[in-house]
Amino acid sequence: MRIAIVGSGNIGGGLARAWTAKGHTITFGARQPDEPEVVALAREIGAAVATIPDALTGAEVIVLAMPFTAAPAVAAALPSWQGRVVIDCTNPIGPGFTLIHGHTDSGSEAIQRLLPGAHVVKSFSAQGAENLAHPVHDGVPASNFYCGDDAAAKAVVKQLVEDVGFEAVDAGPLTSARYLEPITMLWISMSRTLGRNFAFKVLR
Repeated sequence: MRIAIVGSGNIGGGLARAWTAKGHTITFGARQPDEPEVVALAREIGAAVATIPDALTGAEVIVLAMPFTAAPAVAAALPSWQGRVVIDCTNPIGPGFTLIHGHTDSGSEAIQRLLPGAHVVKSFSAQGAENLAHPVHDGVPASNFYCGDDAAAKAVVKQLVEDVGFEAVDAGPLTSARYLEPITMLWISMSRTLGRNFAFKVLR
């Protein structure tokens, strides 16, 4: 699968490592494609680097792993988002460690409004980058949530979640992002006492 990732930090880089290992073709979309850090990462894992518009144009899946506040600029990178599968990994956390949208809206819904016609799916936001590298704990795969409104897009994301090594947990429609985004804050808070080598698991 051809995947464009906007953002090459801990989450974007971690996803790229996992997916290239599974045979997916990764292109990082960067404001400065010649930036040494992203070039080195791409060379290390066999990915490509391009401008954001060029990376997005030919992608089957677009992953937003940049700061939430960069979403409007990324939205302007394509003339049309119609039919695009977009995975939103952003964390809409504001000053004072607070949710920007509270519980009556979400960052993912805001991004959906910015990208009319796209199929936005929230995922890969409620864990640390360490979980992307080590998603299995004592033989048990950690849970990774995803939510969205388009069944076909969610099926694509489910497979990509499993390709990382997680158990994929369908959390419902995109409005469920209102509850998944606070889980990010919970993970960060817990990491201060537990360290970063832990993950969430849904038991049935």
